[in-house]
Amino acid sequence: MDPKNAQTSHSSPAQGEQKVKQVSAPLAMLTPTHAWRLLCRRTGGSISRTTFYRWINSGKVGAVRIGFRFLIPLPMLEEVIKKCLDGERI
Repeated sequence: MDPKNAQTSHSSPAQGEQKVKQVSAPLAMLTPTHAWRLLCRRTGGSISRTTFYRWINSGKVGAVRIGFRFLIPLPMLEEVIKKCLDGERI
């Protein structure tokens, strides 16, 4: 067996290939306007934009403030949508 032509059995990546790192997906964040539109679409749409902003400011809808902007994580909005569909008061 010629050592130059022998294939190695170790599992290192071939030249030009890179190992793929598992990276967790970033959390989906929505602007208040997009979150409000999604909420209205999924629940039938009787919630005013002003009321939605009041919910954000009072903490009834979870939001993250970055500088002057508010962003609503999608999982928190999904909880609000579920409560609305179940008939609970927010």
